[in-house]
Amino acid sequence: MATAKAVKVGPDSELSRRLRAAETSGEPVLVDTGEGVYTLLVSQIDRAPEDIFANYDPQRALEALRASRGVLKGVDTAQLLADLAEQREQDSHGRPEH
Repeated sequence: MATAKAVKVGPDSELSRRLRAAETSGEPVLVDTGEGVYTLLVSQIDRAPEDIFANYDPQRALEALRASRGVLKGVDTAQLLADLAEQREQDSHGRPEH
């Protein structure tokens, strides 16, 4: 999946005002670039934390890794990997054939 790229918009711009209004109304925002009209659907605005490791607890991470030990016990891992490779070869919605 592609990572979303941020576009800076001034807080007093028309687009910014419309996005704030759409956040509460649920109505789409139409953006006309002069070359095309795009629909923005605003359900909520997620902001990345300043420091993604601010609440990182290495002890909890180790505990989680240890708790997952043995989760694939009894699974034919060679078959699982073959199945995953086969699925990656399929053309699916949002992932065109190479």
